[in-house]
Amino acid sequence: MNKKLFLLPIMAIVLILGGCSNSNRIDTSSLVQTITAENKSGKAVYNFYLLENSEDVQSVSVEADSLKKAVISAKKAYIPALTLSKLELYIIDSNLGEKTLKTDIDYISKETAISPLTYTALSDTKTLQLFSKDKNALKKVKEHIVLLKNNNNNLSVTSLSIFNNFKGKNNGYLSICYISSDKELKADIVKTVTEK
Repeated sequence: MNKKLFLLPIMAIVLILGGCSNSNRIDTSSLVQTITAENKSGKAVYNFYLLENSEDVQSVSVEADSLKKAVISAKKAYIPALTLSKLELYIIDSNLGEKTLKTDIDYISKETAISPLTYTALSDTKTLQLFSKDKNALKKVKEHIVLLKNNNNNLSVTSLSIFNNFKGKNNGYLSICYISSDKELKADIVKTVTEK
């Protein structure tokens, strides 16, 4: 009888603590790992690629004028618990133009939930379409960006370094990665004007 009374409080504590740890678990289906912005029929479409353990690419696409509006729309319509704290890569279609790049980089750099070390690159439309089919392509892009950065100190690869260059450093020019995939996935360096 004494043994049963002694075990009862221990069992209650184990059940309570076990329940608490599961309730605080983060749902990975709401964590965004990569965002791409592509030009579809003259409009910007933002694709949010989710952090998933599955082999399939899980994404949500939203048409919007800017990344800020796309995040708000995605939260309202698709993923209420959308989280950008694990964002590693932001790739923008070179056809969207410098204005979209500046607006989105400004948002990423000022949003406290997003790491200022998010890798950022320009891309062609064909490569952006490849990402929706091949999950490994996003990993390869990140590897190419890191390799280019190791070989070129003037290259801006993070949203913070690009943001700082838009604010007047680096003589009015910005060196940024350009991802393309004619026969294979490759990264080059392009210069864009940063003067207002």
